[in-house]
Amino acid sequence: MKSLITASIIGLSSVLILSSCEKVAGPGGTSAIRGNVVGLKNNLGESEVIEITVMQGLNVEHGDYFLLNGAGNNSRYYIWYNNPTWVSNGDPNLVGRTGIKVDFNYSDSNADIAIHTAAALNAALSAEFTIEINGDILTLTSVEHVDLSDADNGITNFNVDVANQGKEDHFGTEIAMADEHVYLIYADGTTFNETARTGANGEFTFEGLQVGSYKVYALTQDTITGEKTPVYKTIEISEKASINEIGTFSIRY
Repeated sequence: MKSLITASIIGLSSVLILSSCEKVAGPGGTSAIRGNVVGLKNNLGESEVIEITVMQGLNVEHGDYFLLNGAGNNSRYYIWYNNPTWVSNGDPNLVGRTGIKVDFNYSDSNADIAIHTAAALNAALSAEFTIEINGDILTLTSVEHVDLSDADNGITNFNVDVANQGKEDHFGTEIAMADEHVYLIYADGTTFNETARTGANGEFTFEGLQVGSYKVYALTQDTITGEKTPVYKTIEISEKASINEIGTFSIRY
């Protein structure tokens, strides 16, 4: 009976020893997880918006002009004002630019000048800009998403402002994501236990890990809502002192 009790105690002790030596996912080990993060910029650009506040006819001189730039290499314009009562040709003939003539009279109001200007611009530039009138203010919106060279009031007294700077579309331009947060979860956890930042080439490493299961994630941005959501990868460390490659996280930003 004594031998049986002794054997049971020894067996139980062995189980306890083995249990205490069993490693679970977490810190205190000698292994590492390594990977990298790349980003895809997939954002719609913006149209350039130009606001032009015109003056009444009495404040416009025969031959006055303002400058406007489109998206193409040859899309450089000067919009000049012609008073038909003048005998001389008021066209300034600016080198490297296409002239767009606007006929006016000194008796024209601000609104009249805006209407004449919009008509001339619509006739010449409807493929490049949409044009709206609100009183004496013209709003020009570029058809293409592009950063245009800024418009200028030239020698007029008009107020010419860029209300919105254009931005180009970006689709699928992949770059290494430096200084990006990456998160590590031990085993079946639901919140992260460690975080790391990527280096200059988008690489990251979690070190000092035990044998076990892990989950790694980075955050990607929804291109419509702007919200950030996790992109997960799971990995199993099965050997001590091992480097375990988890691969590439592709995120949108």
